Amino acid sequence: MSAPAGKPAEKRREDLRGHKRSSILAAARRVCGQHGPEALTIRAVAAEAGYAPGAVYSYFSGIDELAIALAAEELGHLARRMREAAERANSPQAALEAAAQEALNAATGNAPHLRLAGRLFSAEGLPSGLDRSVTGRVIAILEALGGPLRAATGLEGADAHREILCLAAFLIGLHALDASGRLAPLGFSAESLLAHRLASLP
Repeated sequence: MSAPAGKPAEKRREDLRGHKRSSILAAARRVCGQHGPEALTIRAVAAEAGYAPGAVYSYFSGIDELAIALAAEELGHLARRMREAAERANSPQAALEAAAQEALNAATGNAPHLRLAGRLFSAEGLPSGLDRSVTGRVIAILEALGGPLRAATGLEGADAHREILCLAAFLIGLHALDASGRLAPLGFSAESLLAHRLASLP
């Protein structure tokens, strides 16, 4: 009789842990949104969440892991917005343009949460669950570009994968140049370069 009673108790503990983790991430999102990613510290997040700093360490090993978890969440939201933008388009080419433009808008705008995404490239030793979450979000972003790209170009297999990755890398590089203020002095805009890149697809 004790085993069935133990399962609800275990589930309650898991639910409570999940709720606290979510509240910490929500607090981190507020800190980041109000003060920028530079203000993201364990102490600041704990104060915003109403927890002691030590409580945050029960869920995240440090600020890098917390920032990566927040960035992964935001990438998931971006993938959803990209899919929705593509679904509203009236042709495969327009769907690809809409998805890519949504990614560009998120990257080049004042998006402090997505500015954390740079930490994903140097992430090492993540807990397996968070590592899978990051990988899943990156795949979702690529597929949000990939579906429209395949439909617009007719590419499949390795050829499609190559173009999807090249387009994603292009968007990342375009963001880096635009964010550093290097594009305007060179006489280009991020939008015009994206349009040129999409027009050059097979």
